[in-house]
Amino acid sequence: MQRRRAGKVSSSPAPSLPVPLPPAPSSRERSARLFSCVLLVAATLAVYSQAWSFSFLNVDDSVYGSQNPHIEAGLSLEGLRWSLGIHDCNWIPLTWLSLMLDSNISGTSPAGYHVTNVILHAANAVFLFMALAYATGSTARSAFVAALFALHPLHVESVAWVAERKDVLSIFFGLASLWAYVRYAQLGKTWRYVGSLLLFVCSLLSKPTLVTLPFVFLLLDYWPLGRLKPVAGRSAASTARGPDNRRGSRSSAETATAGFNRRAFLDPLIEKSPFLAATAAFSAIALFAQSRGGAMTAPFPFSVRWQNAICAYLTYLEKAAYPVDLAVYYPYRGYDIRWTSLALAALVLLGITAATVVLIRRYPFLFVGWFWYLGTLVPMIGFVQIGTQQMADRYTYFPLIGVFLGLVWLATELAPAGFLRRRVLPLAGLAWLGLLASIAFSQASYWHDSVTLLRHAQSCTPDNSVVHEFLGSALMGEHSVDEAVTEYQAAIRLAGTYAPLHSDLAAAYELLSRTDEALAEYRTALSLDPQSVEALNGIARILIDRGQFGEARHQLDRALEIDADNPLTYASLASLSVRMGDFAKGLAEAEHGLALNPHLHACDLAAAQALRGLGRFDDAIRRLEYLEKIAPDDALVRQELMLTLAQKRAASGK
Repeated sequence: MQRRRAGKVSSSPAPSLPVPLPPAPSSRERSARLFSCVLLVAATLAVYSQAWSFSFLNVDDSVYGSQNPHIEAGLSLEGLRWSLGIHDCNWIPLTWLSLMLDSNISGTSPAGYHVTNVILHAANAVFLFMALAYATGSTARSAFVAALFALHPLHVESVAWVAERKDVLSIFFGLASLWAYVRYAQLGKTWRYVGSLLLFVCSLLSKPTLVTLPFVFLLLDYWPLGRLKPVAGRSAASTARGPDNRRGSRSSAETATAGFNRRAFLDPLIEKSPFLAATAAFSAIALFAQSRGGAMTAPFPFSVRWQNAICAYLTYLEKAAYPVDLAVYYPYRGYDIRWTSLALAALVLLGITAATVVLIRRYPFLFVGWFWYLGTLVPMIGFVQIGTQQMADRYTYFPLIGVFLGLVWLATELAPAGFLRRRVLPLAGLAWLGLLASIAFSQASYWHDSVTLLRHAQSCTPDNSVVHEFLGSALMGEHSVDEAVTEYQAAIRLAGTYAPLHSDLAAAYELLSRTDEALAEYRTALSLDPQSVEALNGIARILIDRGQFGEARHQLDRALEIDADNPLTYASLASLSVRMGDFAKGLAEAEHGLALNPHLHACDLAAAQALRGLGRFDDAIRRLEYLEKIAPDDALVRQELMLTLAQKRAASGK
């Protein structure tokens, strides 16, 4: 089929029905769109430029940068091969490659990773604006929707958290695909269609969040693109002109059958088949990857999960309207959901859904926006429970666009023409954006470091065992061991049957030289989880310090049977060998542990002790000086360095 615009004929695998196009933007309109893009980027940078000084967090960032040797090595053929595997229960090769590129540019500093996240978020706002502006022809409304996306506090989590690179990168390719699809739907050309499909696949290779994007395309086909409407329902301009652009060229038979044109509905569906095939394939891959350790469906039956999903749909809307008390982790309420809360949430959701269906002809944007929100949240709403959280702010990153779209268009339609629409509504909108930006700026500041973030989460979600646990870990990293003990004890009171909590508390007791209490906690952890390598290693360390080498060796042999590649076990084995005087074996075990985890400083310490025992004082001193540089407050490292220097002087006769 041929379609005309500005006198030019374009052939392509386009839909069977002509698409009414917005008028070509004037030079003034193009300038307005360019200015809007600049403002979107500037506003995003104003809120998030503070993120450039943020640290890595102890919540997942170790996997995505701070302690991942594959990321730190940068882009390479070996890195490419590694990225194609399943890691952290995800298959996200493009995300891994983007993080490796950050490592090439900025090394081990977290600044480069944060800069990239912010740039991607700003680009996402621009892509969203351009897609909506071209699809609807409305620059002002599209810019406002994009500004809500850029500045809403619920999106801080996706931007300020290095581990959520997969979110901003996936949506970057997804919104680029959306823009390409809009231009294809309006102008045709096979290359636009193929480009949209390839960008969609790149989105799924970053994270399979947007498996629902083909359904968003179908919603946009209905409004604003008008591709799903029967021919008789089109505007006079689009129905009165035939392919040769002459009025009255349509026959009376065509007009009589225009009320039901089956191809008008089937062609867009067939057109999406490659996208739907990609959706099916990546959904299967995601389920397989999560089944290897990330899916947590067993603790909660489906009857509980669907109740939580209904409540979460409404809670996300509440937080979108009143974005306060935003936390990095919301504990799963599970069986504690009251039937009154469930009934209220169900009634509200059903009421909104019914209203959008009833008003679909008058306000089609409400239908499109609402079902955008409902549909794109499905993969993250918890029908298949991933993790133990009830919900997460980052899950709204793409779905809330639909809510913003519906509300902005509705507000403009309902505002009386004249002064209210031209002056009052824009000023009210700008004030709303300013308020959201200030809240987002404040919310972003909590992500500066782990302790700040987790203390804020603790204030938002009392009695949260997971937050107590991670805060304890963060305090351990800052050598605030007494405070860490308090946090671990609080976490155990809330979730006492979780073995790792007892191991964490035991490790804190070890640092405080409370070895009897530490041993008791390690044994409790082992009774809860007989496969706990961490507990076995902890028991072995205490037994080594007490000179009970045979029993320590027994514990470490058990640990090796469970996990033959655990670097902590090799650190303990190296320490045992050094204490028993087998320095060559201790050095080999320490080096093996470092090959498994280059950041395990216990192996560096054991290696230094082994090197000293072998008389290789200079090598030992280099290791210890390296440890002193990265841990200047570690008294044990200073003590070992002084001892090694003294033995070197004694050996040289000085």
